[in-house]
Amino acid sequence: MTTMSQPKVRRGFTLIELLVVIAIIAILIGLLLPAVQKVLEAAARMQCSNNLKQLGIAMHTFNDTYSHFPIGTYNNDNTGWGWGAFLLPYIEQTALYTALTNTASQDRMFLPPNMGGGSVGAGCGNNIDNVRNYNATYPVGRSDMNANVLSGAAGSTPAAYSVIKTFICPSDILPNQKNGSTFGKSNYLGNMGNTSTWSANPYGCGAVLGSAQNGVLLHSNEDANTHVTSLITITDGTSNTVMIGEVSETTNVKSAASNVAQFPLWAGGNGGTCGNGSGNVGNQLRAMDPAYVLNGGNDLAFGSKHTGGANFVFADGAVRFISQTISNTTTTDVYAAIGSRNRGEVVNLP
Repeated sequence: MTTMSQPKVRRGFTLIELLVVIAIIAILIGLLLPAVQKVLEAAARMQCSNNLKQLGIAMHTFNDTYSHFPIGTYNNDNTGWGWGAFLLPYIEQTALYTALTNTASQDRMFLPPNMGGGSVGAGCGNNIDNVRNYNATYPVGRSDMNANVLSGAAGSTPAAYSVIKTFICPSDILPNQKNGSTFGKSNYLGNMGNTSTWSANPYGCGAVLGSAQNGVLLHSNEDANTHVTSLITITDGTSNTVMIGEVSETTNVKSAASNVAQFPLWAGGNGGTCGNGSGNVGNQLRAMDPAYVLNGGNDLAFGSKHTGGANFVFADGAVRFISQTISNTTTTDVYAAIGSRNRGEVVNLP
C-alpha cells in the first residue's frame, strides 16, 4: 500500500512579498489620487455652475415680475439689504423671505416701491438705516427651523445668519458664516460694472450714483432713490454682459481673519457706516476692471478657488467659465467689456 504525500502547508507571505504588495498599492494610490481630485473638483465646479444657473433663472423671473432686475444695494452706507435677499422667493426660500418681510411696519427688511427704481420717499433713507443691521433686536428664524422660530419667537436666530446652499460654491474655503457663527456667506456677487464712468472713489457716500454705473446690479449710493436695470437696458447684448460672478477669499478676507468688512454675504450689508470708503460694498457687489483683475485677490475683484478662472452667469442666463488670463494686459479690454451693459464694445470672448 502506497502512502500519499501530504501537500506542503504555506504559512503566509514573506516579508519581501508584503513589502512588494504595499509598494504596489502605494503606487496605485499615487496614480489614482490626482484623478480622484480632478473628478471631485469637476463635480464641485459643476455644482457651482448649477448654483449660478439657478440665480440666473431667479434674476429673469424677478425681471418678468417687476420689469427690472433687483437693486444691487440701496442707500449710501453700504449696510443695506442686497439683491440676494430680494431673490429669496425665486430660489425656494419663500419661508425665509416671509419671515424677513411679513410685518406691517416693515421693521425688518425695507422693500422699496415696486421693488426699486426711482424715489423711495422723503426721509426713507433713515428707515433703511434703521434696518441695516438686520434688526438683531427683532430676531427672525431660519427657513430650516420650526414655525415658532419663523414667527420671531424670543431667542431665535436672525434670518440673515442662515446658510443657503444656493449661494455657496463647494470649492470655496471660507467658513459658511462670517466669523464662523453669524451672517451667512455668499460666493456669488453682483456685477456693478467697470470704472470707465466712475469717480476716483466710487464707494464713498454719494461718490458715484447708480445712474452712472454700467453693470447690471447697482449700488444706489443715495438715500432717497434706488437704481435698477432691466433686460432692455442691456444694449451691449445679454450674451455679452455679466450679471453675477464668483468670489472667494481676498486680501482682507481670510478664513481666520478678524478684518472681514468685505466678507461676502447673501443678505447684503456688512460694512461700516458712510465714509468708510472703498471696500465695504465688496461684500455684495464687485467690479470688472483692469484695476480688479480676476483671481487677483483684491477685495473688489471676482475670483474663485477653481483652477485657472471662475464661473459667471451672463444676462442671457448662460453660465460660462472665464479664464483668469482674460485679465492680463492684452485682454483687459475684453474683461471690462463683459462687465459693462451699455458701452457698445465689440466682445470676442477667448
